[in-house]
Amino acid sequence: MGEQPDTLCIMAAAVAADAGRKGLAGQALTALRERAASAGLGKVVCPVRPTLKSSYPLVSMERFAVWRRADGESLDPWIRTHERLGASILGPASRSMMITGTVTEWEQWAAMAFPETASYVVPDALSLVEVDRERDRVTYVEENLWMRHM
Repeated sequence: MGEQPDTLCIMAAAVAADAGRKGLAGQALTALRERAASAGLGKVVCPVRPTLKSSYPLVSMERFAVWRRADGESLDPWIRTHERLGASILGPASRSMMITGTVTEWEQWAAMAFPETASYVVPDALSLVEVDRERDRVTYVEENLWMRHM
């Protein structure tokens, strides 16, 4: 008790897809960083959901996070946006989100069939979806990436 907070944790920052490439995501992050600074908070951290990670669900977040383009910048545009603002990668947030449901629910949500117990690649999922037909349970555990600003 009596300790002063020193960190703002951004839990979500999103820009509508139809807003186009206008730099709004960077502006939102900059505004949040400025708000943290004006409140006397010296650190800003956030769990980032990389845009392109769903194209590589078999690759760990730890490996994906360090992939670079020929120019040395991150392969992923959302990681790149954070890094251009001065953020650094802290490491994977291994259980950032978990979604469970029945096989029927997941078949509706994913718009695909899960005919047997197995691991499945599901569109837009960052990692594999685990299906247990015998228990009528499907589990998706999403890994995000912790990044630090300031």
